[in-house]
Amino acid sequence: MIPASLFAGLFIHFALISIMAIGGFMATLPGMYSYLVDTAALLTPEQFAKTVAFGQSLPGPNMLIAGVLGWAACGPLGALATLSGTAIPFSLIAVAAGRYVREHKTSYLVRAYKSGMAPVAIGLLFATAYLLLSGDLTNWKSVCWAAVVTLIVWRTKFPLILLIAAGGVLGALGVFA
Repeated sequence: MIPASLFAGLFIHFALISIMAIGGFMATLPGMYSYLVDTAALLTPEQFAKTVAFGQSLPGPNMLIAGVLGWAACGPLGALATLSGTAIPFSLIAVAAGRYVREHKTSYLVRAYKSGMAPVAIGLLFATAYLLLSGDLTNWKSVCWAAVVTLIVWRTKFPLILLIAAGGVLGALGVFA
């Protein structure tokens, strides 16, 4: 039986991470990795990467990955703890911040915040990409596929779902093994 304190810890940790989710949900993956793999040892690095990849293949917003990670770590109650810990704080903050920004969009502080946070968000996204590829940096096929997908998304309007499906098919065929 998993102690209730573990679920409380998951909720609190994911709530704190969601409050710092600058740059979108995917930018919080390094913090989740640190807790689930390094601190609590609930997942191995490989399990974390595979769970995130699986979560990305699911329809819906990226933040649902929190629930998938919680499920992989501790089952249904883990999913509930991580998903609610992620969703509740940032939802409340987003509503309040959205209202403030809408009412003060020409304010110097709002414009300065936006311009100062853009580089932070980009850095967090690069850190996330590194974590997701870190288990496969020596696998040139995975690195090449990541580069191809990046270029396609950056330069075209190719449907993302087809890239996800192609990655799944290539993985199932053992191309990256």
